[in-house]
Amino acid sequence: MTSRKRKLLDDQIEAEVLADLNDPSAWGEPLYVPPSKSPRPDWLVVGRHLELSARFHVLSVLHRLGVEANLTNAYPDNVDITVVQAPGRALTINVQTLVGTSKWFIRPFSARKHHYIAFVLFSRKAAENPLAIPEVMIFPSARLKALLEQQKSNPVNVQVLARELGTPNPWQQLIAEAA
Repeated sequence: MTSRKRKLLDDQIEAEVLADLNDPSAWGEPLYVPPSKSPRPDWLVVGRHLELSARFHVLSVLHRLGVEANLTNAYPDNVDITVVQAPGRALTINVQTLVGTSKWFIRPFSARKHHYIAFVLFSRKAAENPLAIPEVMIFPSARLKALLEQQKSNPVNVQVLARELGTPNPWQQLIAEAA
């Protein structure tokens, strides 16, 4: 089917829906979804909100440092943020959120040149205290993967990984590579 025929079909569907807009007999009964008998667990709600917060935290620090960075949504290969380096060149960042712990259960991730893993560590009370600043650790993905292949434990402590990889200023490595 060509796009022209599809466009015509879409227009026809839209015209039919608009024609039936004020005709109650053209519509079925509305669906009823009863309220849940149990509330959502706090960890679920807080975790999802903090994941987004972690991405925006990393993005905001990059912007404060003068780096041109963009948040990505539903991008493959574990990419949450892209940093524009030059035309045709970009640096990518995968943001991992940890709440109330520095232990990370190792999950598969892409290890390649110009790709970083950023760990954003929130305190357990982060949702209650918006003034609390999370701790951030950023590792080149290839170096992190090589170190993790030597590790035998899961989960791993990201603070220990930071000492082993020797990244005292996590932001400086991104600025240096983005320049």
